[in-house]
Amino acid sequence: MIITVLIGGESKKVEASSPMEAMQALHLRPDSHLILRDNVPIPIDEPLNDGDVIKAIRVASGG
Repeated sequence: MIITVLIGGESKKVEASSPMEAMQALHLRPDSHLILRDNVPIPIDEPLNDGDVIKAIRVASGG
C-alpha cells in the first residue's frame, strides 16, 4: 500500500504498512521521530491503510 509521509515541509510517497516500514523506506531513525496521523500520535507498529497520510516530526532532547 502507498502512504504519504509529511516530513520537514516535504511530502513523500512510500510503500509501507506501518510507520516503522515508512521510516525504514525513507532511511530515517524511528526513535528520532514522533509519528502523527490526523494530528494524533500513533505507535510505530500501528497498521496503516492505503492512502493514509502520516506526519513525522523530528524530536531531540539534550541536557
